[in-house]
Amino acid sequence: MNTIQRIAKNTIFLASSNIIGFVFSFFFLVYTTRYLGTERYGLLSFAIAFASITIFLADIGISSVIVRDVARDRSKTAIYIGNSILMKVVLAAITLMSTAAIGFALGYPFSTMKIVMVILLSLIVISFSGIISSVVSAYEIMEYISIGTVIYNLIMLTFALLAISSGVDVYGFAYVYLFSSFISLGYFALVALRKLPRPRWNIDIDLWKYMIKEAIPFGLSSVFVRVYYYVDTVMISLLILNPNEVMGWYNAAYRMVIILSFIPVTFLGSIYPIMSKFYVSSDQYLGFMYERSFKYLMAIAIPIGVGTTVLGEDLVSLVYGPAFAPSAIALQILIWSEALIFINSAFGYLFNSINRQMVVAKQTMLAAGLNIILNLFLIPQYSYIGASSATVATQLFSFLFLLHIASKEGYGLPRNMISSLLKILVACLAMVLFIRGFDHLPVPLLIVISAIIYFFLIIILRVVDNADIQMAGQLLSGIRIPRKKG
Repeated sequence: MNTIQRIAKNTIFLASSNIIGFVFSFFFLVYTTRYLGTERYGLLSFAIAFASITIFLADIGISSVIVRDVARDRSKTAIYIGNSILMKVVLAAITLMSTAAIGFALGYPFSTMKIVMVILLSLIVISFSGIISSVVSAYEIMEYISIGTVIYNLIMLTFALLAISSGVDVYGFAYVYLFSSFISLGYFALVALRKLPRPRWNIDIDLWKYMIKEAIPFGLSSVFVRVYYYVDTVMISLLILNPNEVMGWYNAAYRMVIILSFIPVTFLGSIYPIMSKFYVSSDQYLGFMYERSFKYLMAIAIPIGVGTTVLGEDLVSLVYGPAFAPSAIALQILIWSEALIFINSAFGYLFNSINRQMVVAKQTMLAAGLNIILNLFLIPQYSYIGASSATVATQLFSFLFLLHIASKEGYGLPRNMISSLLKILVACLAMVLFIRGFDHLPVPLLIVISAIIYFFLIIILRVVDNADIQMAGQLLSGIRIPRKKG
């Protein structure tokens, strides 16, 4: 199987599972928010945010090191799995104690911290699953990750429906996350038993030192990304009186945005091991893969941003109902942070694949710091709208920073990017005109038809060029990819 076909197989499996997972996650979001209401959903969102920041202590970037190193040398699998699990046990204990200490030091009540600790434990369990999924990713057998994604999201939705039918409170609802994470871990344990070498449990101190040293840049990126994603909710809880309802409005919009992240994660996650190999074998192909990834993600991100901005109020009303109407303006702002995340992801995976993960760590550190500063000024005056604006401003800064470094490395903006961007905007304009002209149609039908119009136009306008058509033909026919001359 050639490179393009491997990318296609992995992307198809990941895309299929993530689309199914998206559907399950969407309904989970709808039922959860409508059942809990703005205040209780705000409290649950805070617990998720707080735990998601402190969980970095249980995973300092080890999973990313596993993917990179095992993809290059599979003989390391057994020793990496065994020592990674042992390290995680130690880190998990530190995480649980540290989170409890920080929460009580900040003055959060015991009832709130109980929810935080249940969510935290579920994230720790998921981090153990991440060891196996990292090796599976390095082996490029993405179908097992795909099945795991579907199982996890299905179980989450099932347990949520059971919790709702049982009338549990928000504390009981937190156990939906914990039970689902244990079932997911069980699945990945079975995959490991069937498809991977048995772990070697002898502690290798030199390996621990190496993995920690190599993981720190990934880990720093992870912690600052988590801070960036979740610190706004924590700051709302600290800077606004009676914040639960506001956190509910804000996070209802944020969840709709974040749920779309499966798109760049699916595509770039499937090609990351291959890009890592190209770094040591073919810099020309690495550049080619980067340019195509950038263009594809831009062509998807911009119409999503435009369409959500136009339909924001209708989308919130459809998904959450009138109680969450204030979420609409946050959604219309936050969607542009997600559009930038799509594009920035291409830079991030490029730097990780060429062993420049420290660039991503530096970018996320600066972004997290900027986001905190902006939130300190904007949240007290503009509440959750200020937090939304700070998020977009931070992603714009990240784009400019990553573009600057990528250009110095010889991977700047793709060729013909301006031309492609103008054509994409023309197609988006046609899409908006259709939405405005036929706004009497049901929202789901408007979305489907406008998406068809957009993709038809980018084909007509040749945003999709001959190289894209050639690649698509190879995916379908199995013809070996020809080497580019020069």
